[in-house]
Amino acid sequence: MGIIATWLEHLMSQRKLSPGTTTVLKAIADDPERASYCSAAALAESAGVNVATVVRAAQAIDFTGWSELSTEIRNRFLSSLDADKHFVRNTTIGTGQAVKSIRKDLELLGLLSESLSDASITTIAEMITSSGSTKVLATGAYVAPGAVLAHNVQGLGYNVSLSDGSTTSMINDVRLLQPGDCLLTFSIWKTSSSIVPLCELAKERGVRLIVIADQHSQLAELADQLVLVPSEGVGPMASVTCAVSVAQSIVGAIANVDTQHSAAMLEELQTMWSRTQAVISD
Repeated sequence: MGIIATWLEHLMSQRKLSPGTTTVLKAIADDPERASYCSAAALAESAGVNVATVVRAAQAIDFTGWSELSTEIRNRFLSSLDADKHFVRNTTIGTGQAVKSIRKDLELLGLLSESLSDASITTIAEMITSSGSTKVLATGAYVAPGAVLAHNVQGLGYNVSLSDGSTTSMINDVRLLQPGDCLLTFSIWKTSSSIVPLCELAKERGVRLIVIADQHSQLAELADQLVLVPSEGVGPMASVTCAVSVAQSIVGAIANVDTQHSAAMLEELQTMWSRTQAVISD
């Protein structure tokens, strides 16, 4: 049984589902790749049910509707592929690859704009600004959104730092966090094996966990605050565009928690840039 079929079987075993919902979920499990890319109407036709049943099936396993469930299935399918298989699947011959990549990211940002919760981003901003310290654990490509978040929030005067070194250095960073502090990390496509136990240790020590993920992973289930992002790219790896966009959204929300504080910190930062000539304006 495949990864997605096993996941769906687990969800089904925990709930009392209608025959129509069971039919839809079994149709997804039989061909998850096709199901994740088809419309609710196309899935309904292949399962022999109506579109409303597809929507109810998604809601029965705690998704808002077919759009959210199909994104989850697609991300789970892509994360199950090894890097070489992911590359072969997304390799295209000919011109226009750059434009296709940009268009795909625009599509992902459209999905994100429909699902992203202002309340969730505001809550995350308040968690970070009220904590004594926040560490951002990031590996691989997700150092990029982690660095955007940590660097810009430092500019606003808050104690947020990026932890992207060896596992032993990450352990030291997590050890220094106190109860009520925050730990933010990513669970997108592939997750470093050290991240989950580090987050478990942090939670045991009373640290609040923020996760940006592309599916309801083990790490996502640990989160005090979870932001789900689409991540499907057309290149050899997952797209980081939505994760960067969420990082920037969090920075903006943090700036608005206390606008006077933010203005004062940015003025001080500008003065220090000028005195050190660290930044030169043309």
